[in-house]
This record gives sequence, C-alpha cells and structure tokens, in this order.
Amino acid sequence: MQGKLTALVLLMLAHCASGQTAKIETAFSNSLEMPFVKVASIGALVCRYETRVKDYQSFATATILEWRKPDFPQTPDDPAINVSFAEAQAFCEWLGKKEDRKYRLLTDQEWSVLAGLQEKPEIAPNQQPPSMGIHHWGKAPLSKTVGNFCDEAFGKKYRNSYDAKWLEMDDGYPDTAPVGSYPADANGLFDFAGNVWEWVDGWYDPPKNTLRIVRGGAFRAGSEKRLLASFRGPDPYNVHLDSVGFRIVCEK
Repeated sequence: MQGKLTALVLLMLAHCASGQTAKIETAFSNSLEMPFVKVASIGALVCRYETRVKDYQSFATATILEWRKPDFPQTPDDPAINVSFAEAQAFCEWLGKKEDRKYRLLTDQEWSVLAGLQEKPEIAPNQQPPSMGIHHWGKAPLSKTVGNFCDEAFGKKYRNSYDAKWLEMDDGYPDTAPVGSYPADANGLFDFAGNVWEWVDGWYDPPKNTLRIVRGGAFRAGSEKRLLASFRGPDPYNVHLDSVGFRIVCEK
C-alpha cells in the first residue's frame, strides 16, 4: 500500500512539474532560432533570451553595419552589447521585414509589469518611487543564482581599474555570461535580472524627451539603488555601452 501511495505522489508531482513547464514552454523560434514565450500579463510574445552576439551579427553582416566589439571575450551566445537604442530598433525592423513579422522592444511599462511592479502610468519614469524590497529578480534574497551582477568575480578582474563596490558573492562571470546561464524567471525569461542592461521603448524624462531607458541591471551593477526593479538607467539614444543590450518582442 505504501508503495502505491509513493507511486501516486510521484505521479502527481510529475504532473505538477509538467504543468509548470507547459506554462513557460517556448511558443515558437524564429529564423535566427531566437525562442519566444507567450507572457499573458502583457499579452505579448517575448524572447526568452537577450539578443545574442550571433543574432546581432547576422544583422550587422546583412546591413554592413560597423559593430564595435568589447574589450573582453564573448561567445556567440553572449548578449550583444555596444548596441545603441536606434540600432536595437533597426534590428527589429530588419528582422521583421526578413520574416514578415513585427518585432519591437519591450516598453518601459511592460517591463514594470513583468518585474511585478504596480506603477502608475501617469507618473513619468524618472519620477517613479523606488521599489523597496523588489529587485530585478523579485523579492527573494540576493544570491549567486539570481543573475550576473557586479560581484567578486567582477572584482577579481577589475579591482585595479574600476571604482565600484561589488557584491559579496561570486556568480562565476566577471563580464557578460552566455544567455541562459541562470534559471529563468516565472515568465520563462532568462537574464531578465542582470547580465546586461536592456533598452526599453520609452522616454526617461517626458516631456523633454531627451533620454532613453535601460532596465534590468548588468554585470557592472552592484549598488542597492541599481538593483531595485524600479531603477531606470537614463541614456542617449545613440550611446554604445559594453553593459547594454536588448530583448525583443514579436507581435505577429
């Protein structure tokens, strides 16, 4: 009898596990093998990965774009960086025409929803209150498994050349990490917290509209302020940074 109960419990656990997996199952992969998942909270198909080096290289080659590589090594599966907001949008347009689909960046409001924030949309991004207790990875305590941030791995490599306080943990990567190196979040998205900041569509400073927004933290982010889910990095649309990349959404 005990053996039958044990088998039944295992069967129920397996069913529950498969149900959870089904919720974050990849909906489709495009021509660049970028996987997308349906996220009900924003009603959109979101790429599970930050746009990778190999994805962006296809665009750069096809459009003869001069793309400056970083001063540290990357694999084809690392996130593409040194990409401006304007170039991220150009990638979406190029890929959309290539596949007869519509691609875009996440909006700033969509990002907040995915991060579990209940912000008032009528408040400008640069005026939103800090999300005390809610970080890019949620409400869980900080650990080396939540994402790639500015920690001891970063400090060991850059301690003599970078003025920053790093986190007292070691996530294993001093620079960018291959996408998917850390567990996915509840929406099935990898590296939503950390690795590289991600461009989102929106203005940081309306109505002036002079600065764009990056969100999510990065391997160079370690201060408490920058780890909050509400934090927005204000950057010009044409800036290129080795800690900024992007994630895309497919609308059709």
